[in-house]
Amino acid sequence: MNQVITPETLYPIIQTLCADDYNELLKKMQLNQKIINDAANALHKIIFRERRVPNGYVRNGKTPTGRQKYLNPQTSRSISDTHHSIVRYSNTSYEQWLMFIKCMLYGLSLRKSASEVGISTTTAFAWRHKVIEAMKDYQEVVKLSGEIEVDETYFLLNMKGPWKGKQMPRSAKKKGEPAVLRGVSNEHVCVLIALDENDQVLTKVVGQGNPWKDDIFDAIKGKVKAGSHITSDSKSSYFDIAHQLECSVTQIPSGEHTKDEYSLGVINNYHSELKTWFRRFRGVSTKHLEGYLMWFRFMKYLKYQLEYDKHLNAALKYVISNHVSIKSSDIHQRDWPIDIFKPYQYLS
Repeated sequence: MNQVITPETLYPIIQTLCADDYNELLKKMQLNQKIINDAANALHKIIFRERRVPNGYVRNGKTPTGRQKYLNPQTSRSISDTHHSIVRYSNTSYEQWLMFIKCMLYGLSLRKSASEVGISTTTAFAWRHKVIEAMKDYQEVVKLSGEIEVDETYFLLNMKGPWKGKQMPRSAKKKGEPAVLRGVSNEHVCVLIALDENDQVLTKVVGQGNPWKDDIFDAIKGKVKAGSHITSDSKSSYFDIAHQLECSVTQIPSGEHTKDEYSLGVINNYHSELKTWFRRFRGVSTKHLEGYLMWFRFMKYLKYQLEYDKHLNAALKYVISNHVSIKSSDIHQRDWPIDIFKPYQYLS
């Protein structure tokens, strides 16, 4: 079997070079950089490196553009290495995808991202949601364990997006306008967030207004290891849920910040960072809310696990090679995670 060449295997060899040989190699590398980056199969090589042969398939030559082909001997079905990837229908270069993902990590607007990459804002919108789809299951939590903090946060219902030919449940509002109803109501989307001492994060939309106990339990069941300790606010629901999960629980009294050595300081900081990050988008449609929550979680995981200078390459490698099947036409057809008519059905 041929040894896989990686930067890590090359570094020890490069370090043995004399200065003149090193400089000659550097010149050749710089001359070849644009050729390699602009190659039609630059992205396909990354996918080929990161993915395994699909179950039931065997390698079956390459396409004229250099893509690896796979054949299922049982069905005679043939697929390429970009099957179920966000670049399947894209003829755009490696450099453009790299720049776009960089723009996403910086949280740039669609208009600014489109300008930086050299694509239309419509294409930038589609790419953003394809990348988000690829980010969704990154480091998907298996079991929260140990010390766990859990709390909800709220987002005002946002119906941003095309409504041509459809009936809106209320008249359109300008950006920044307050809710129609006072206080926490069904016009607010409730997001449950739980995180543990190992920086694992669970994020889930659990309804509208103050959440029902069953909705919280459905979101968290199977995601918490028995014997863990949960810290929550004073809602009685969490006391019952903790016992259903076979966990101990400490509840912070209303108006207090701590109880004994326990607090909700870490999760409150997560909420604060999340809300600050959301403000840069000047309104996110509730239809896409969970995707943006996963985008934020993806970036937090990168921060937890890697040095800053490795974030971009790690993000590119993951989102390009991850298995997703979303099409541009799927994005606007996505279902709402809550009942958008519910808050306004009793208004005259």
